[in-house]
Amino acid sequence: MATVIDPIATGRGYLRATLHTARHNTPFNISTREPSAIAYWCRHFDVPPERLLAAVKRVGSNPDIVRLELRAF
Repeated sequence: MATVIDPIATGRGYLRATLHTARHNTPFNISTREPSAIAYWCRHFDVPPERLLAAVKRVGSNPDIVRLELRAF
């Protein structure tokens, strides 16, 4: 006989698995350690490397926040 607790336990396990896999599907951060990554993001944002590196230094490596920072100037 199934109880109310059984679906909740199953749901938690499913939610935990979903959150775990979703964490690995988040957008990449901007890497400043690899020249190829810097070149990619410079092309993506259409900015010179100096401006990209300065923005990452100011606000961090989240691409969405860096985009906003680059638009501010």
